Amino acid sequence: MPPKTSPAELAAAKQFGHELRRMRTLSDMSQLELGRATGTSKQQVGAIERGNRRPSKRFTQLADEALKAHGRLQNLWPGAKRAQPWWLEEFVELEAKAQVIYEFQPQAIPGLLQSEDYARAVIGASFPPLMEEEAQSVFEDRMARQQLFNRVPTPLTLFIIDEGALRRRIGGAELMRKQLASIVDRAQQPRVQVQVLPFERGAHSAMNGPLVLLDMSHAESLVYAETPGAGQVITDAHVVGNCQQQFGHLRSLALSPDQSLEFITSL
Repeated sequence: MPPKTSPAELAAAKQFGHELRRMRTLSDMSQLELGRATGTSKQQVGAIERGNRRPSKRFTQLADEALKAHGRLQNLWPGAKRAQPWWLEEFVELEAKAQVIYEFQPQAIPGLLQSEDYARAVIGASFPPLMEEEAQSVFEDRMARQQLFNRVPTPLTLFIIDEGALRRRIGGAELMRKQLASIVDRAQQPRVQVQVLPFERGAHSAMNGPLVLLDMSHAESLVYAETPGAGQVITDAHVVGNCQQQFGHLRSLALSPDQSLEFITSL
């Protein structure tokens, strides 16, 4: 009996197939032509594009070359061992290029603002527990995301953090003191704004989870939605518009940037 394919593997295969079909179409190449370039049949190419057949590493390399994908398909290969899933890799790639980043976090400090010790403590709380090598790789990837603050031009980053995330003691009192001080230091940068959403504001529209929006340009924005074990980049204009309004409403409920830094300092 063949081994059962996990939902994550199925999702990765469908993501690969979707990208393969998109790049083949952009290249004006037929399935038959791509099959000849990769040593496979038209039917096999079609099955891979539908996510019904897992591509071999050899097929992935040849398809990447034939479509001039510059490594894009190889990075999406379902058999690759990753420290983070493909859907998170896609978001991180977009995040690094965004002009404006809007993020609301109700449970934890945003990854872009996490100190090294805080990040290690959060990663260490994963369940099932991560192996040491895997945990280290996840940690390094998370810290690498913060390099965008050194980018020229630096993106505008707007964070709203729920009071609960600030009060949740991760790793002990001293670690949290340093984490909160780190947020205050980061907020001194001219293109970084931090606001706190206090408990006293009561119910609000984002109580169902985090909210992350990216402005890639003046004309292109997207939403990143994540659930346990899955994530999705959403470009639908209606959804993006609703989320932009939602973030604006959260900003109106939150303390002002100056009040927020005073609040964080008081903790």
